[in-house]
Amino acid sequence: MDFPKKCAGKESLQRVNYLLQLANQLSMENPSSHIASLQYTNLAVSISKKAVQRLDTDIKRDLCKRCRSILVAGVTCKIRIKKKKIIKRCLKCTQAKIFNTRMKDFRPWSQKEESVIQLLDYTPKESPPIISDKLIASDKKNN
Repeated sequence: MDFPKKCAGKESLQRVNYLLQLANQLSMENPSSHIASLQYTNLAVSISKKAVQRLDTDIKRDLCKRCRSILVAGVTCKIRIKKKKIIKRCLKCTQAKIFNTRMKDFRPWSQKEESVIQLLDYTPKESPPIISDKLIASDKKNN
């Protein structure tokens, strides 16, 4: 029998994912709901710290380091390109994040092929339909 592989902290990863999606949706729909969005991102970061799991680099790049608000272009941050650098400036606390674009083939280590050890598949497998004894007994009575 093939047992499914277990992932350490799967529930906390799912919770962090849900909270970040919720915070992103709130900041996109209504800029006045900034405080609720901030609470969700703070909770997501604290959950990942408590579970001792790192956030992905793409998620880190979309969070302000000072106020932890989600950086959405045109809504919560300004994006400028100057001298081959991308500058994301938070509109809430004016903190800037600078990303160098001089190296054309640069990718973070987590996105390279050698960083992946194993991919786990958690899609539910189809199980045979469950037939109860009551249905079988009623079918025998009808025949």
